[in-house]
This record gives sequence, C-alpha cells and structure tokens, in this order.
Amino acid sequence: MHKAATASPWNLGVLLSGTGRTLENLIAAIERGDLDARIPVVISSVPGARGIEIAGRAGIPARVIRRGDFDSVEAYSTAMYEALAPYDIDLIVMAGYLRKLSIEPEWEGRVLNIHPCLLPEAAEYAAGKGMYGDRVHAAVLAHGDIVSGCTVHLVTNEFDAGPPMAKIEVPVLPDDSVATLGARVFVEETRLYPETIREYMHAHPHLKRSALVNG
Repeated sequence: MHKAATASPWNLGVLLSGTGRTLENLIAAIERGDLDARIPVVISSVPGARGIEIAGRAGIPARVIRRGDFDSVEAYSTAMYEALAPYDIDLIVMAGYLRKLSIEPEWEGRVLNIHPCLLPEAAEYAAGKGMYGDRVHAAVLAHGDIVSGCTVHLVTNEFDAGPPMAKIEVPVLPDDSVATLGARVFVEETRLYPETIREYMHAHPHLKRSALVNG
C-alpha cells in the first residue's frame, strides 16, 4: 500500500558560475518560507566564484567542476550528474550558470533557468551561447527595445531555447545604461524565480523523487 508523501522539502541542486546573487535570493526565499525546498549542494563551474562563498556562509556543500577538465560536453555533464547523485536532487536550478549541460533523458523537465530578457521575443539578439548578464542588457539597449524583462524556462540541449514557463516585463527607459536596466531586471528576477519554482513543484509532484513512501 502507498500513501501520499510526507511534506519533506524538495531538493534543489544549484549550478552557478559567478557572484551567487540568485543563490542568495533562493536561500532567502527558503528561509522566509516562500519556497518549500532545501539546497543540499551547489556546484560552480568557476574556482573562486563568489557563489561558493555564499554557499559556505549558508552551510551548503559546494563543489567546483570545470568544463576545461573534460574532453566533451557529455563527459562534463556526466561528472556534474555524478556529483549531484548523492543528494537525491529533485530539480536542478541554474543560477547564473554559464556552461552547457547536456540534458540526459532522466533529467528532461527537471532543469530550470532564468534569463535576463524576454524569451522568445529577444532570442535572436540577446540569448544563446555567450549571452549573459550585462551582455544581454547591452544587446537589448543596442536593439532599441522599449521593453525588456526576465524569463524562467526549462533547459534543453540548446542555449536559452527551452519552453518559457513565466516572464515579467520591465520598461526600458530613454536614459537607461546597462547597469540601470540590469538592476531593474534583477529586482524582478528575485521575485519571479522563487515563485515559478514553487509553482512548478506544485504542478509536477511526480518529479519529486520521494513522492511516494511505503505505507
């Protein structure tokens, strides 16, 4: 006989490459009770990234796995999944992660990302390989957009091409710089990402590896 799962939090494996601002935001959302989850491990693609320090302050184990140590995306991705395996990860959450991860069949629908512009609207000039952070905002300004924003999407095997799940628009002001536009977008990112993760968990209970317990 089976019964519904105990109300244990979801395990989020966070991948990052930089400052850890998004990790900080997720930790804060969890601490406030806005997100019924825990982060048992953080993996950085960059040694010395500030995100590793953020993880350490929160008591979260952190690993560094560099793409350059592997001959192929597939070998690198296998190492990433092997590092996550001991932690029973339910969802992988990219948080300023700048490397390509090959999505194996068992992880389809289990990897989320947030991108700092509107997708697919700005995909041709502000998304894809090498487009992240200030580069995205610079591309939006150069294109002359009057609206930008942020988008949470599922991750597939193409950069920033997975199905959008949620987005928020922000105005692009006439006197915006990369810094001012980026700051305005990030404010909305801090709200959108935890909300979308929460809604996704609620809508996809079958993705939780401990969804059923023996009764």
